[in-house]
Amino acid sequence: MPTVPLTTEQKQEAVDAVTKHGSIPAAATALGINENTLRHRYRQGVKAGLDEAIVHPAPQGHAIKGVSTCYRGDGTIAAQWVKTKTGELDLDQITDAIGEALSEYRGAYLPSVSPDDTDDSITVYPLIDWHVGLLAWAEETGENYDLAIAQDVIMSSMARLIAASPPSKQAVVLGLGDLLHFDGYEPVTSRSRNFLDADGRYPKVLKTSVQMVIATIDLALKRHETVLVRILPGNHDDQSAVAVSLALAMYFDGHARVSVDDSPHRLWWYRFGKVFFGAGHGEKIKMKDMPMIMACDRPQDWAASTNRRIYTAHLHHETTMEIGGVILKCLRTPVAKDAYHAWGPWRSGRSVYSETFNFDGTQAAALQFNI
Repeated sequence: MPTVPLTTEQKQEAVDAVTKHGSIPAAATALGINENTLRHRYRQGVKAGLDEAIVHPAPQGHAIKGVSTCYRGDGTIAAQWVKTKTGELDLDQITDAIGEALSEYRGAYLPSVSPDDTDDSITVYPLIDWHVGLLAWAEETGENYDLAIAQDVIMSSMARLIAASPPSKQAVVLGLGDLLHFDGYEPVTSRSRNFLDADGRYPKVLKTSVQMVIATIDLALKRHETVLVRILPGNHDDQSAVAVSLALAMYFDGHARVSVDDSPHRLWWYRFGKVFFGAGHGEKIKMKDMPMIMACDRPQDWAASTNRRIYTAHLHHETTMEIGGVILKCLRTPVAKDAYHAWGPWRSGRSVYSETFNFDGTQAAALQFNI
């Protein structure tokens, strides 16, 4: 059933309510409508130029082409970008506004990418040890870090990375484990019971983790025709990774452009043409042993491929090696150090990555953005 377009009156009502009450949650309560519904109407109203409180008005001689707003957790505006052009407003280009990705984190399904912008290639976006819920105090670790900072730093980095990656036909959003910093109401690792510095109650951390992955998928849908999602468990989120994977599978059930691999297997194998991918968190199997396991578990894919890649995480620093023609990569995390790592000898940079491969096995691009 097609979506009924919003009326100008609905957009204006949303803009006026947010302006009057100071935040989207407060305005939604006052109007008696769903918060996400009001958020959508408010954004459309701002895009239509109905908001008189735009932080950065257009310079003289320019028209507003698009407005993108980044919100705090309480629904108030944290930052705003206004894209302008000379002459009349071009409605066909509003969706290209700077920072638009950061204002679409509620799972909106996006239109298909033009076939002219795609090719027979695949881009992998590893989600490396996000540790959502980690808490760090600058006096102790050198940098403050909490749930809100994690959302801001990681999602802005992923938006920048995805926007710069080639618009390949397919994308893979690959969780490499430890998406959550802790695995339940007790802030400890599920296996070793090591005490952790945690920010936020477990349900809040779990919900935030799911929302961040959905936001990443939505960003990928703006750049790629189809998206495959795989969330692997780690030693910090042994059980929660299963919950995240199942939540994503239900959320995107029936979506024409998103498929979620919710297999309980702790390793991931996938072949795209002549490129054969593998992945695991890395806490149980040493990197040097992964190529033999890859060949043993999937001999047909091994024989049909010419480029074989395996991604791991867990160690938080970057290592690349080649064994038997297989490229193995342990990747950096985008997360700040907690007290445990600050007190010890572990030091590394922070990054997000993407790699693009053609169907014939050749590599088309590799991006790394440091934080």
